[in-house]
Amino acid sequence: MSVSITRPLSVDDLPGPGGWPVLGNLPQMPPAALHRRFDSWADEFGPVYRLNVAGKRVIVVSDPELNKEILRNRPGGFRRQSSIESIMDEMGSNGLFSLEGESWRRRRKLAMPAFNAAHLRGFHPTLETITERLRRRWERQAPGDIRAELTRYTVDVTAKLTFDYDINTIEQSGDVIQRHLELIFPIMNRRLGMPFPYWRYVKLPQDRALDKALAALREDLTGVIARARAALPERPTNFIEALLLAQDGQESFTDEELFAEALTILIAGQDTTSNATAWLLYHLAGNPDVQQRIREEVAEIPSVLDRQPYLEAVAAESMRLQPTTPLLAMEAIGDTEIGGIQIPAGTWVIVNVQHAGVQARNFSDPLTFDPERWLGNPHGNHRPDASIPFGSGPRFCPGRGLAMLEIKSVAAMVCRTFDISLPANGEKPRDQFHFAVIPIGMRLELQRRSGD
Repeated sequence: MSVSITRPLSVDDLPGPGGWPVLGNLPQMPPAALHRRFDSWADEFGPVYRLNVAGKRVIVVSDPELNKEILRNRPGGFRRQSSIESIMDEMGSNGLFSLEGESWRRRRKLAMPAFNAAHLRGFHPTLETITERLRRRWERQAPGDIRAELTRYTVDVTAKLTFDYDINTIEQSGDVIQRHLELIFPIMNRRLGMPFPYWRYVKLPQDRALDKALAALREDLTGVIARARAALPERPTNFIEALLLAQDGQESFTDEELFAEALTILIAGQDTTSNATAWLLYHLAGNPDVQQRIREEVAEIPSVLDRQPYLEAVAAESMRLQPTTPLLAMEAIGDTEIGGIQIPAGTWVIVNVQHAGVQARNFSDPLTFDPERWLGNPHGNHRPDASIPFGSGPRFCPGRGLAMLEIKSVAAMVCRTFDISLPANGEKPRDQFHFAVIPIGMRLELQRRSGD
């Protein structure tokens, strides 16, 4: 069902929940459960509704057609919320994720070769080596916090591909880099929801922890950049080398710009992919038949570089049910109109990816995990464009190819080596919104398969 509007509406004409004096709907928006609150309001008020966040007008959209229209109209008509760029700039990490306009176009052009098919194909042997490290680690000791384990893996993969930096957090112990990275999205999410930037005047414990983490990351990445400068080849072999060799007129990238890009790639590469892989393993744990079908397909098509239709369907279904970035926070650059609704410049527009993916009008039996729906013969409703876990339009996630290789590599390795199940009497993991959706309390049991 798409939104049908016969006359232009203003934001104030839209339905929406009542709010508090001055603060509006802000007290009703718990940061850790923001995605669920937005879903419940969509159920109550429809696929387009308005909010008042401390005097700021906000529109929330969960209609697939309007979502695509908004995302196609980037970066010309919509941008990420301007506060995101400001917050990332304060943290010294205003890179490809948060840049806008011409700065984004320039960095995007330079970043894409690091993620193209040829580069990923050449990287495949290294990806296999890192996946093997994870397998050995899990054979020695069953994983406790599955998401933390997978974050080690995605940090190692991202750092090696983009910087040729073998961090090897999988085989380290102690204060490894991913613990610093994991502070960034939750604090950024908290700051985005604050009506007043208190941290510019008073540092709370979490703000001091963030400053400490950023200092440690800066020390690590500054060393990576210095080594790359000292041994710069004629042709780039990774992302940092491409930036170092690029010229902007007569000016090269500064170390600050390079640090921002390096940190951006690490943050984006480790967080969303580790969460997506964790949720996929959770769905596998409840479906032994799905595990067996993956084993059979991987035995026939062993390389994750090739099409593995069933495994890819499993990944698509898991990300439909649990997209790791369920909300995309946009801002109208100028006065515009979407779906017959007049949007003034500066209005915040939240694209709700999650809600559209679990509606019966888009997917029959929408809360059931059913990979078969992606294999060309779905029963009932099946609208693939309603599930957009990697975004859509010009700012479609450039790391999609790498993320899919990582997800497929881990899933194939786990199904080949282990039987994966849910703990007896185990509680279902909670999903917390920290800019991405993080599984909290996810525990899975991995039993080594006999004869493997």
